[in-house]
Amino acid sequence: MKKYVILGIVFLIVLTPLAAASSNVMNAVKNGVKQAGVSQEDFTHTVLAEYGTTTTCPYCVTASGQLYSIYNSGDLDFYYVSLVYDQGNINVRNRLKELGVTSIPDVYFDGGYRRLLGAQTDEQPYRNAITQCGLRSVPDIDVDVNVEWKGGGTLKITVNVVNNEPEDYNGHLRVYIAEKESRWDDYGGNPYHFGVLDIPIDRSLSLAQSQQQGSPSPLGDTYTFRKTWFGGLYGFSDITKENIVVIASVFDPDSGDAVETAAAEPTISGGSVTPSSQTQQLFTAVKILYSQFISKILLNN
Repeated sequence: MKKYVILGIVFLIVLTPLAAASSNVMNAVKNGVKQAGVSQEDFTHTVLAEYGTTTTCPYCVTASGQLYSIYNSGDLDFYYVSLVYDQGNINVRNRLKELGVTSIPDVYFDGGYRRLLGAQTDEQPYRNAITQCGLRSVPDIDVDVNVEWKGGGTLKITVNVVNNEPEDYNGHLRVYIAEKESRWDDYGGNPYHFGVLDIPIDRSLSLAQSQQQGSPSPLGDTYTFRKTWFGGLYGFSDITKENIVVIASVFDPDSGDAVETAAAEPTISGGSVTPSSQTQQLFTAVKILYSQFISKILLNN
């Protein structure tokens, strides 16, 4: 298994120069017209950018700086996550595989509605891609995220998804746990921002229409999912409340495009985890993971 992971990393690194060389051609095709006079108030939804990278990629240093600069400016309504292939866990690598990342830097906006491959000469191609995504028509879906800090690297995550459409909606929910300033540095020695530690929720959802036919009363269907995430199980018991953000996105299952994104930082609430209760919760989580592991072995046999 380790051999395949190493080969995958080498494959990404080898193809990086090709990606950088071809970026100008791709940008000319995908970002030909600059959006002028557009503000984030014109956006139909909050955009998500997923940034594929490795710590050994020299061209990614520029991409990291440009994405963070745009985010810090506050000009555009978007979040981004850094999917660091050679540091992320299996859920992060699986997401990169789903997106189709083979060369880096590679940035997917709204799940691939727009994609920019290779190093960019300045911020404008990224800004154009975010704007083009933000102005497109999407289903009227609301996403709300709540994160409770339980101490010891433990988070209690609640995500509510509401369908405001007059018809049923089927989608896919992904939730990213990220460090605002990552523990991992890029090739230039600078910390990544919004480096993803895990994707603990990755599942389909089904929402009924917002109101019954002929009824004036709104009956918007709400999908609620709760997840207690134990960072210690993944080697992240040292995370801090101030440095964590949880980002949730709903994707269209057919096109793979994101239709709405929301985020929240942890808050302290009553009933925080005590040492004894934390131990019990960790023990329960380990039992669940062990049971799932045994079940997979039995199914494969």
